[in-house]
Amino acid sequence: MAGNFWNIATRFIFTKYILDHIGLERAGVWSIMGILTGYFGLFDFGLARSFDKFFAEYHTKQDEEKFNIVFNVGFIFYFLFSILIMGLVLLFYEPLLDLLGLSSERVGQAIYEEGVFVVIGASVIFGWGMASSAFGMMMIGLQRMDVLNKIGISMSVVGIIGTIIVLENGYGLRGLIVSGGVTVVISSIVTIFAAYALVPSLKFNPFLAEWQMFRTMFRFGGQLQVAKLANLLAFQLNSLLISGFLHVRLVTAYSYSSSLIGSLRNVILMLPSAVIPATSELEARDEQERSLELYERGTRYLVLIGTPLCLFSAIGAPLLVLAWLGTSYELGVEMTWLIQILALGYYANLSTGVATGIAVGMGKPEFEMKFGVMLAITSLVLSVGLIKWIGFYGPAIASTLSLTVCALYFYKLFHTHLKQPLWPFLTRIYRMPILMSIIAGLVTYAIQWTLIDWIAPTSRLMTLAVVGFEGLVFLLIYTLLILRTPYLDAYDRSLFNRYLAKFKRG
Repeated sequence: MAGNFWNIATRFIFTKYILDHIGLERAGVWSIMGILTGYFGLFDFGLARSFDKFFAEYHTKQDEEKFNIVFNVGFIFYFLFSILIMGLVLLFYEPLLDLLGLSSERVGQAIYEEGVFVVIGASVIFGWGMASSAFGMMMIGLQRMDVLNKIGISMSVVGIIGTIIVLENGYGLRGLIVSGGVTVVISSIVTIFAAYALVPSLKFNPFLAEWQMFRTMFRFGGQLQVAKLANLLAFQLNSLLISGFLHVRLVTAYSYSSSLIGSLRNVILMLPSAVIPATSELEARDEQERSLELYERGTRYLVLIGTPLCLFSAIGAPLLVLAWLGTSYELGVEMTWLIQILALGYYANLSTGVATGIAVGMGKPEFEMKFGVMLAITSLVLSVGLIKWIGFYGPAIASTLSLTVCALYFYKLFHTHLKQPLWPFLTRIYRMPILMSIIAGLVTYAIQWTLIDWIAPTSRLMTLAVVGFEGLVFLLIYTLLILRTPYLDAYDRSLFNRYLAKFKRG
């Protein structure tokens, strides 16, 4: 979680800095390139998700031979995969840019030429990162996300320094790509050394890769690939639709809004990030009852934290945008509405984070596959339909509708498998956090408008201070209310007190 909070803080500080240096159109191009590399990852057939399970399983069983086979299968596949992606981009970058609404006729020759450099450079950076990704995936399987995030935080500092150097010297988009490439190379080298420090028995030998292991991982990951595609459609397709149907300069507003609420979602999803390897470990030990306990308690913690954060982000959206981008940003009102619309859909999606991880860890990836099929269809149809009907806000409304409906669909699938009633579970898990968050939100909303009328914040720093004060008030009210309910049992309270004692000692 610390790694994600760091990313949010740096994005909050440097988004406006980058925007001021490269302008709206180039910022839109930069956002689209980030989305594009995410789509490149679709073509790995879902293999990435299978590593969490198989690394955890063979590490638990202390099967070094199978562990190393999985590692080398991953390295060989992603090395070849990265070469394929780079080759395709070099051959077809012109029609790709046309498809993204970045043709020279639409954006001008200067931005088009920069777009060519950026899309080719982004593919090379993606390829390098993917070729070495098996080392990082191994750390996730070992539940050592702490090491991976320490590396991530350190490398982000390198990236920040590079960003400042290239922008202050006027290198623009081209400089950002070069700086990003240098950071990825250094990061991959550090990750490789860390992986060998964690697992001294790790063997890099491509000849250890086995076709049978690849087929096993491919069958498992292939079913999860549909869900991966669906997530990209739900969270990233809309920026491309806005560029294609409307204009690239509008991409920044949507991209920044989804990035802000998406960063919050990613932080919360760090809570269940170890669910897949942890459940795989429990299943390998034939401890299904503990898997069910992990599901209920983990979902309760996720909803307990996610509900107030998502509601507060919607309430504080006007001030968050003002503190983030200042009064000079011309699409601030649009960003506020987008954040408020997207908050509900992202909340519905993140609240199933434990359930999806438990299902995959139990060896039931088909549930996520079915969920993905439904999400992909509803996201695509609704987004295209609503952007034509409503316009700019259509894709955001489509995302919220599709994410909410499909979250309920996944819960239904999973509870049918568990043979447990769904409605009592949803009532037990969601009722109190939602009710207490609404009460805290109403008080905070009243305070917000009172402070705005009284202080009339105009500077970014003053606005940020108001947001921080409101957040503390909201958190205090919510915490006091939830502790007066039976939502947390004796185990939860003991756990909370134990960590609070560690925090005080620290």
